[in-house]
Amino acid sequence: MAFPIPAHLPRRPNPQDVSSQILSKIDAATNQTLNSALASSWLSELKLTIDSTKRRIHERIQDDLPEFQRQLAASKSVQERLQTLSTNVESLSESASNPKTGLIPTLVDNLAKHAQLAQETTNARVEYETLSHLLRCRKTLKSLEGLINIGKLPDAVELCGELETLLQDTPVLLNETNVMEDVRRKFRAAQARNEEQLSEAYTRSVSCSPREFIVQPSVQVRDSDAVLSLPSILASLSANSLSNHLATLRRDLTNQFIDYILKQPAAATASSGALEHKFCLTPSPPNEDIRTSRLENLSTLFTFLSAHLLSCLPSSQTTLFKRSLSKPTTTSLLNNLLIPSLPSSYELLPPFLELLQRAIAFEDEIIVGLLGNDTNDRPVQAWADGVSGHYERQRRMQILDRSRETITAWADHSDTFVVEIDVAPASQPAPIVVPVQEEDDSPAKEDAWGFDEEPTPAVAPTEEEAISPVKEDAWGLNEDVTSSNDGNLAVEEDGWGFDDEILPDEAEAEQEPPHRDTKPVEPSSSPEIINGDDDEADPSEAWGWNEDDDADAPPAEETAWDDPWGDAPEPVPKLPKETRPPPAPSIASPKVATRLEKAAKKGKKHQIDGSDSPLTSSMAPSPVPSFEISPPESSFATSSKSPAFSRTQDVLSAPLSSAKRPSKLEVRAPPPKERYIVSGRTKRIINLVEDVLAEGNHLVASSLFSSSSASSSALGSTLLLTASGILDLYRALYPVKFVRELATAEQGMRFANDCAYLATEVERLKPLLDTQETAVLSRLEDCGSRFKVLSESWFHDVIEREQRALDNILTEGAQGFTYTAEQERYDECESAITEVLQGVRRLAQRLKSILTKSNYYTAIGMVAHATLERILTDVLALPDIPEVESHRLSELCRIFNAMEGLFVEDPAQPSFVVAYVPSWLKFSYLSELLEASMADITYLFEEGALVDFDVDELVRLVRALFADTQLRSNTILKLQGGHPVQA
Repeated sequence: MAFPIPAHLPRRPNPQDVSSQILSKIDAATNQTLNSALASSWLSELKLTIDSTKRRIHERIQDDLPEFQRQLAASKSVQERLQTLSTNVESLSESASNPKTGLIPTLVDNLAKHAQLAQETTNARVEYETLSHLLRCRKTLKSLEGLINIGKLPDAVELCGELETLLQDTPVLLNETNVMEDVRRKFRAAQARNEEQLSEAYTRSVSCSPREFIVQPSVQVRDSDAVLSLPSILASLSANSLSNHLATLRRDLTNQFIDYILKQPAAATASSGALEHKFCLTPSPPNEDIRTSRLENLSTLFTFLSAHLLSCLPSSQTTLFKRSLSKPTTTSLLNNLLIPSLPSSYELLPPFLELLQRAIAFEDEIIVGLLGNDTNDRPVQAWADGVSGHYERQRRMQILDRSRETITAWADHSDTFVVEIDVAPASQPAPIVVPVQEEDDSPAKEDAWGFDEEPTPAVAPTEEEAISPVKEDAWGLNEDVTSSNDGNLAVEEDGWGFDDEILPDEAEAEQEPPHRDTKPVEPSSSPEIINGDDDEADPSEAWGWNEDDDADAPPAEETAWDDPWGDAPEPVPKLPKETRPPPAPSIASPKVATRLEKAAKKGKKHQIDGSDSPLTSSMAPSPVPSFEISPPESSFATSSKSPAFSRTQDVLSAPLSSAKRPSKLEVRAPPPKERYIVSGRTKRIINLVEDVLAEGNHLVASSLFSSSSASSSALGSTLLLTASGILDLYRALYPVKFVRELATAEQGMRFANDCAYLATEVERLKPLLDTQETAVLSRLEDCGSRFKVLSESWFHDVIEREQRALDNILTEGAQGFTYTAEQERYDECESAITEVLQGVRRLAQRLKSILTKSNYYTAIGMVAHATLERILTDVLALPDIPEVESHRLSELCRIFNAMEGLFVEDPAQPSFVVAYVPSWLKFSYLSELLEASMADITYLFEEGALVDFDVDELVRLVRALFADTQLRSNTILKLQGGHPVQA
């Protein structure tokens, strides 16, 4: 049973032909439908279909019968031709392929016989050629070995060429055979043996040893009787071997003869004979050295080489070898003779220039003429054209090397000297000496403060005292300075007017100046004296309120009596101890407060009338109540104004009262001087600079290089510019080399002094130069300005470093001065302030012997000012200050009163601390304001004594000190109205 086809599959299309249709019907029949009748129907249908097909064919033929007959005849004809062709092919195959009579077997046999005969002929020809070539190689090799054995080396060289040609033309079949390899091996051995004997003959013919050069015209070949000449040996050597020998010869000539001759003195001798030619060098003693003889020896060497060696070289090697000697010779001439012979001083230049001329002549004669160097290539001439520049550059290197050694050499700290400078008259007028010729019995006018006390009787010195010269000034410069002690200028010892009369002993002290021969008191090493707390100091003593003379004198280590310059201070007219405004009414007694108010009014009157107070006579004009004094501008290491001197001179030159004055005889004293310490190293550097400038000027004025030098730069410019190079080298090397030493204040200030001294010396050296040397002058001016900047910057860097150190102490110890009511915190603040005070004192002792007086006070003043400003800032920043803390803060501030002694030169004179510490008066008033009442603050504010304080600072201070009351509010409103304008 057939497999059922799924319904979803496509069905086969119905068949078109009869057979397919019958087959489909057979396939569709089943067991039930299949019977004989069905089969008979299928057969009948098939038969009918066959009959129908035959009938259609017959009809088709009948329709076109002629064409059918034609095609039928053609088919029969093709069958006949095919039968005939097949028969012919079989006959032809038999004729060609028959093993016996066929054409192909016969042809193949003939070709095989021909090929065999051709191969035999080729083998015979190749064998003949091979044996013939081997025979020629054998004969040539035997001849070569024979020539080598009998010593005919040049002929052997020619035969080597022939044999080498034969070996190159070896047949291909013979080329890889063992016999040819053996022939090549024997040839190479023979050739190497011949080259070796030639090299050995050359070595014995040309012998180069230290101090001796031998050339033999002919030499016998080793193990033979043959004699070879030097030209034949050189011509027979291979190109590679000859090049190697000549390179070795050039090296030996350069090292053992050319360099040796040019480096040291020697005697050269050249001898010629039948068997050998010899050139010898004999060392000469150094004391017999003549530089020009070295050039003569070198000329002798090249003449010897040209006559006995260069003429024997092959023409192909002669020019190359000569020129190969030119470069080493000129290089050695420059590096070993001319450059080392460059003189180190101007006096040695003439003999050197003579040597240079001989070297130029040697180059023309030998290098160009004999060795055939290019005429445009003259290194010695080119170097000689710039010899002035070479000389100056070498001197520059020598000078800078010496300067570098001087700068970086370790020196003892005691290697110093003292420099004195004049104080500029513009900033410090010279004192005028007024000899008193008659006594003036008129009483003095009102004192400086006008406190209505009895005037002090003026005591006039005698004429001898008035005009007697001072042995030593205050700075120990041993100048004859005449001083005046006019009695009319004597003022009260007590500047505050708290005493009604001057004690007799004080009047006597005013009449007689301190003795000049008094030995300065050495600074005490006792901690109690240094710290100023041997006994608990009364705060009033710091302001001179006590009448005891001992209490009025500053501590010994803080006054001019410990002056490191070791001289007594110059006598000056006595000034009041205090130059401060009157204290507040509540601080002094009621009686004094009444007089202070009167004094303040008189102070204003004096300013209006043009009277000079001791303070205003030495400072810039400003309203008296303000006391705002700016420190004088200080140019480091230059003439700066000294407040002590300026105050004295201003008082001496100030207009006096209407009292009778004696006739004057004005005598100008020498200008005051200041001194400072400078390292001895700077003196040596300046001496080097002076020597360089002198040498450069001498070179510029000379005419030695007029015809022998054509340098692109001006003559002497390089050498003159070396002077500024020394200074630049010092400025670059010294701070780096000695960075650790310069970290200390003493060495840092000394380096600042050194730079200031160098800047001054550079200005002094400028006139030594010609005005046409603009570049050198510009460089020196630049060096001077740079040294000034470096001096000032280093000076301020040292001060800033010390300021930071003291500021750190206050920051860590005081901690903003908070909670000082607690005893522990108060002790910490007191220790910090005491340590800062000791640090300032120690710094003063370390710098006093180094800096000038003006710079010394400027430095200490800047350090003290920074410290006081820090304390002022911290205290004024406190939001609330109880009564206990205000008293304790005031006590802490008074500790710094001892610092005033650093600005005292004469115990009989007041300090000039306000001139260098701008914040001193403000700080002093702070200690009073901390304990003052509201009325005291109002009084001082109205009198203009608090102008140093900003209004905001006063307002914050009042709010911190006092409770919130109507009085405080009114006071704050008054303060916020601004400082009163003084008439």
